Amino acid sequence: MSTHPVAFVDEAFIRLHQHPGAYLFAAVLVDADELPDVIDAARQAAGPHAEFHASDLYRRGHIQPIEDMLDTTEAHAGWTLMIAQAPLGDHQEAARQAALTQLLRQLNDQKVRDVVFDTRASPREQLDTQLKGRKINPSDLPDITTYRRLVRGQHINARMRLHHVDDRHQPALWLPDVTAWAFQRALVFDEPQWWSRVASVATIHDAATGRELSLTHDRTAPPTGERGPQIQSPSAQNSLSSTSFYTLNGGTTNRAQGPGYLYNTLLTQAMEALHASIAALSVNVDRLTTGISATAQDRALPGRSHPDDADAGSLDAGNRDEGPATHRESNEPEPG
Repeated sequence: MSTHPVAFVDEAFIRLHQHPGAYLFAAVLVDADELPDVIDAARQAAGPHAEFHASDLYRRGHIQPIEDMLDTTEAHAGWTLMIAQAPLGDHQEAARQAALTQLLRQLNDQKVRDVVFDTRASPREQLDTQLKGRKINPSDLPDITTYRRLVRGQHINARMRLHHVDDRHQPALWLPDVTAWAFQRALVFDEPQWWSRVASVATIHDAATGRELSLTHDRTAPPTGERGPQIQSPSAQNSLSSTSFYTLNGGTTNRAQGPGYLYNTLLTQAMEALHASIAALSVNVDRLTTGISATAQDRALPGRSHPDDADAGSLDAGNRDEGPATHRESNEPEPG
């Protein structure tokens, strides 16, 4: 009996002066049966570091654990999903929930049943939650609200479960941490060499439309359905293959000057996808309007009668005579 994959999720965001910004989710899918091996590999990649946060390690000059964790992700990930909400907009929480909505939809398509998030709650908040006997940290409630809305709307399977845990206690969360960091680094500093280590097992999706995006230099995204856990597109094989143009520290973009080439490439694709979605919706609306208009005109033609018209008129007349009626079971309480 095959098991469903487990998704480990972490986030990153870009909020800089003179930069449109972005909210990013990285979800690394692993087979449940392989989880012990993945945890062991993550611990080994972290080396002497009991905790792993790529941004902290980079600031402290510890590059090797970052490279090792990226290689571990590439080796052990069944697939990696990146969700990008760009631009960020004025409300960061709204951007997060929009990206989360698309992420859960994509994970549902991959038959994921367990989604493990790095909690946003501080250690103090987590302790307070436990002391008060709560099941959910207040900081994680917005995510749960979005999840419940999708379940009630039957957009995702009700069997999917969300878990918010502290990444200090779950090394498998170090894989999406380094993946989100690598993608963020590419968008902020035009440094793709980190992302290129996992690009062969990753797919980027626009949060608003779900369309696949790409960081390849041809600025085009592969057709929908070309990539996935079973099939790699040519862009996965050739994505960002050249790294000689980039340096370890600083990249090619001064982030104080605004977005660089790679971010603008991604944003252009996202805007094109949104415009295409709006255009398709407009065509459907026009088609529906035309159909409704044709039906109305057909009914208005002289000499054309419809069997239902007499019955409908009789019902209307009956309603006018008797007034509105509401059926209520005898054991129902009277309305207040």
